[in-house]
Amino acid sequence: MVRGTRSSAFAVALCAVTMLGACKKGNEAADTTVAGAGATDTSMAAGAGSSTSMKAPAATMTDAQIFAMLAAANRGEIDAGKMASTKATSASVRSFARDMVTAHTKMLNDGNALAKKLNITPDTTAADSINAMNQSTAATLTAAAKGAAFDSAYVNAQVAGHEYVLDMIKRAEGQAQNPELKSALTSAEPQVQQHLDRIKDIQSKLK
Repeated sequence: MVRGTRSSAFAVALCAVTMLGACKKGNEAADTTVAGAGATDTSMAAGAGSSTSMKAPAATMTDAQIFAMLAAANRGEIDAGKMASTKATSASVRSFARDMVTAHTKMLNDGNALAKKLNITPDTTAADSINAMNQSTAATLTAAAKGAAFDSAYVNAQVAGHEYVLDMIKRAEGQAQNPELKSALTSAEPQVQQHLDRIKDIQSKLK
């Protein structure tokens, strides 16, 4: 199994999430990736190369904050996936990256549509930490040399990020007020778990 190094500027993670933990003005956490709204998977929700399991902050989130974090986490996943789909050299990593772009683009669009339907304006300030994490991850992946170094950085980031986002989604399910948002989070959970299981399998096979 490849062991990565911590990303130098890991601000939070998904989100993200994706999808439960960005801090709003320093103390509000949330996130992620809802199917219907986010994957997150998510963002990439962890710093590239991070090898430790992370937990999303437990602060209570509003529906507006959850939507914002889900969107940020999904955007991070899309951006990282696009880079990996061309820069990665492992066939399995490239395939995973392309699938993440497809899956998270749909999740982002579905989440935005749901927020609009419910007339909920995402609280974008709540996603500041996730956006910072996405930028940190992007910088790490950009700096990684094409080949094994990049593959390792991307895979390790995806494992840590999906673990973070999955934790966020579970917390968000218990905090979401709108039943449709809650349902979207519940639908997203098994998708994120599937992504996590797949990338962990890929990680275990990298040399």
